[in-house]
Amino acid sequence: MTRNVWFTSDTHFGHNNIIQYCRPQFFNVYDMEQAIIERWNATVGAQDLVYHLGDFAWKTEDAKRVRPLLNGTIRLIVGNHDDIPALAAAGLFQRIYLWRQFREIGLTASHIPMRLDQLRHGSKNLHGHVHGNLEGLEEFHRDVSVESTNFTPVHFDEIAAWAKD
Repeated sequence: MTRNVWFTSDTHFGHNNIIQYCRPQFFNVYDMEQAIIERWNATVGAQDLVYHLGDFAWKTEDAKRVRPLLNGTIRLIVGNHDDIPALAAAGLFQRIYLWRQFREIGLTASHIPMRLDQLRHGSKNLHGHVHGNLEGLEEFHRDVSVESTNFTPVHFDEIAAWAKD
């Protein structure tokens, strides 16, 4: 059995205002959630691992409602909208990190883009938070907010190839 590893960020399940902010293609939160869930499950297998780079859901209740609908094991790198104590108590994620280093490919994963001088063990930063707005980002940044990835998780091999480039 092969276990694939995926990255995504900023699903914002249950967040009504995100549609006005940067997702005008969706009529309502239900349509947005269904699209994200369908694309996630079409990509991620039951045995797979997903690193979610923050802002999983607007409220912990939304996270509890949606998490059982998603394939795979999820490790959360917390975002600015994630309630860390409540999410930890809910037990929805295998692990919860503030950031995560992938030394083998020279990458630091975080929610908010990091400065180059903040990166250790490599010079690439995989992040979310910017919702596809790449203004001001540099070559060592890569956004995996769902708006930048057609609302679909990105495979580890694609990220590793970018990080090693």
